[in-house]
Amino acid sequence: MPAALVGWPGRKVARVAVDNSLPHLDRLFDYAIPDSLAETCVVGCRVKVRFAGLLRDGWVCEIAESSAFDGELDRLHKVVSPEPVLTPSTDRLVRAVADHYAGNWWSVARLAIPPRHSTTEKANQREWPDPAQPESKGVLASYPTGAGYVEALALGRSPRAAWQAVPVAGEFDVVEGIIEAAAATLRSGRGVVVVVPTIRDLDRVLPRFHAAFGAQSVATLAAEHGRSPRYRNYLALTRGLARVVVGTRSAVFAPVRDAGLIAVLDEGSDHHVEQRAPYFHARTVAILRASLEGAGLLFASHSRSVDSHALIARDWMHEIRHTPSELRRQSAPVRTISEQDRERDPTAARLRIPSRAFAFLRAQLPQGPVLVQVPMGGFAAALACERCRNLARCPRCESMMRARRRDQPECAMCGHRPVRWECRECHGTKLRMPLPGADRTAEELARAFPGVLAINSSGERIRDEAPNEPGIVVATPGAEPRVDGGYAGLLILDADVTLSRADVAAPEEAMRRWMHALALVRPPTEGGSALIVGAELHPAVQALARTDAVGLAERELADRTAARLPPTVRTARVTGEAEPLQAFLRNVSFDAELLGPTEIGAERWAALLRTDLARGRDFVAQVKSAAAIRSAKKQGGVLNYQIDPEVTL
Repeated sequence: MPAALVGWPGRKVARVAVDNSLPHLDRLFDYAIPDSLAETCVVGCRVKVRFAGLLRDGWVCEIAESSAFDGELDRLHKVVSPEPVLTPSTDRLVRAVADHYAGNWWSVARLAIPPRHSTTEKANQREWPDPAQPESKGVLASYPTGAGYVEALALGRSPRAAWQAVPVAGEFDVVEGIIEAAAATLRSGRGVVVVVPTIRDLDRVLPRFHAAFGAQSVATLAAEHGRSPRYRNYLALTRGLARVVVGTRSAVFAPVRDAGLIAVLDEGSDHHVEQRAPYFHARTVAILRASLEGAGLLFASHSRSVDSHALIARDWMHEIRHTPSELRRQSAPVRTISEQDRERDPTAARLRIPSRAFAFLRAQLPQGPVLVQVPMGGFAAALACERCRNLARCPRCESMMRARRRDQPECAMCGHRPVRWECRECHGTKLRMPLPGADRTAEELARAFPGVLAINSSGERIRDEAPNEPGIVVATPGAEPRVDGGYAGLLILDADVTLSRADVAAPEEAMRRWMHALALVRPPTEGGSALIVGAELHPAVQALARTDAVGLAERELADRTAARLPPTVRTARVTGEAEPLQAFLRNVSFDAELLGPTEIGAERWAALLRTDLARGRDFVAQVKSAAAIRSAKKQGGVLNYQIDPEVTL
């Protein structure tokens, strides 16, 4: 039976999540609540407790009448703030995410809840008026099953859908569709969470939400906005003042009361992946939250990720999209250049831009700006020896050399700039550029089209907008400027380079990047057109020409099913030194297939564990158990593990 508090009869117990990253201590700890803190200690408040001889931060997750601990409990040291910033629903979601990724509760919570700002917390909140109801333009209703989705949200239901929006410039775009879904959810009396990939996307989307619902009615959550504004908006959500929130990755945890819709824009973007442990994906967190809270779900994109297609194949969510023929009718036509054309082209022998691409630019420039998408920024993404053609290596760390600017070679890893580079194979000293970057491409096109405006948007010089006048805009994926009215044309260069990324998701990611760029081009009725150079026979390039991202996702899903790769299985990738990795694998008898360990570098090894989806929950628990045994036994060495890694080399 639970023991009474020794020396504290009648007192209550605070069950606290303590700041620690050790897997074997990932649980709640009981602390006695002294009389002096009885009124301020509430569920969800921040506290200070003594743990392992040190004062540590903590959150009160529960308050109980007794404790199962047989002995005298330590007392809470201090209530940092009586503000209940950790809501019960957020607590459940954090625990679910930690369990899904074999992570630690605190590691997820520090990403979900912004740091405290005492001045902001003590200040009076401004008024948050009820969101306005914008007039619907019928964007979603123009798609098969789209009207039914909006109606279900308005009736208080929780439909789940992956929406592939038509990739074409105009006001009937993906953002307008999300606004319509949000408005329908608000009519049912529920809240809305919208997650975007980057701060640039937030700066583009937020004014649209302000115009639709009122600037004072929409909360924002983004680390780039600073601690005070971020915490002020978070408090407005926990206090039930704001009903709509738009933000970047961590906004998927936003404590919106009675959330009725969680919308993720461009859910296939790798910007939705958290770069700190446990490396969660905002899409996965949205799925877990929708399941826990009974909320509606909307993945809105111009493309289709394999993960969302797998959910559709399992009938967990339905799709909203046009047929490929209708997509081709509404979006700019895409032509390809075959390898045979490039071999016969004398221009392509000197440059990577064939004469047909120059002809395309000459034809589209009189109609307006033309977007040229290149896979990498800088002057040269890679350098090679002029004599032997071997890739240039850094004399210090052996990594690849590159050139951000003309005649300034530098190491891509350590940044070293040698005064005089020498090839270690043939001792040559001259460098060539097998893969020009955005800077050199912009220079080449500016010389080829004198008098035409040339803009470079890449690296540290990303532009948000470009003028709607004849000109060439060279940009890397994700850095494309917006143009009022859309681009007159799109030229995609080096498709083979984009597809050669060392990642099983390379075709899917290439399609996402290309469709995102195509969505900036005018419709065919206004003269919009597109051309892609390279890898003409690749399934991804052919799918782009057919405007059939769903067909590519279906093909990729079939290939991953045959190869037993995510999302058709649960996997754990373990990397580190040889002995710590072997010890980790011995800690638990894994009910999973083991591939490796394999040496992948100097004193660096990797192993891949995988199992069927049906056994996924038990498998992840085994991985976490192995990590807990490792920390409890204080097994040394360098080791890292990741559940369902987004990039599988």
